[in-house]
Amino acid sequence: MTENIYQPAVPQGDPSKPEGEAGKQMLKRMNHSHQALRDWGFPYIDWQPGMRILDIGCGGGAAIREMLDLSAGSVVSGIDYQQTSVDTTSETNREFLGTRVDVRQGDAGDLPYDDGTFDLITAVETVYFWPDLPAALTEMRRVLKPGGMAVILNDACDPDGVDWPETEVKLTIYRPEELTGFLADAGFRDITVTIGDDGQKIVVKGTR
Repeated sequence: MTENIYQPAVPQGDPSKPEGEAGKQMLKRMNHSHQALRDWGFPYIDWQPGMRILDIGCGGGAAIREMLDLSAGSVVSGIDYQQTSVDTTSETNREFLGTRVDVRQGDAGDLPYDDGTFDLITAVETVYFWPDLPAALTEMRRVLKPGGMAVILNDACDPDGVDWPETEVKLTIYRPEELTGFLADAGFRDITVTIGDDGQKIVVKGTR
């Protein structure tokens, strides 16, 4: 695989590892800074009422809050490996905790859910940081219901076109063919790719 490692400037925190109060404030800023990506990408998802949804790498929880409106009567689970993200997502969605929202700490490569649990699994601006994307996609497929859909939504898909300055924070920008290849290897079918007019935003979907 082509080397896609970039080190973006994050002077106010590490988006791969938000910690403490500074991390919580960064996650709240990201709730707003990722709004344009969600506004562009979420309409490509076939939202249905009463869905069982999982958002992996839930971060600050804004994506989950929007999903509750997009899928009437849905129940949305959020998972993130950082406790600060779990706490911030819970705060963002506190009025729905215990009814339509549950949030827990966990690893994308070892999801703590039963086989065939979810209708939809989303990963919004997060796969950059996953240490083993193929393993995580295999887990995503396992916990999807037959016919369920996985959606990856990223703000960048062309590492040659990204001009982020370097810092110690590392992430991997996946090209469209890499994401589709990983999804196919994990057993997904009917894989589709949509790229934004900016040549960077991308939504990739695959069906179990």
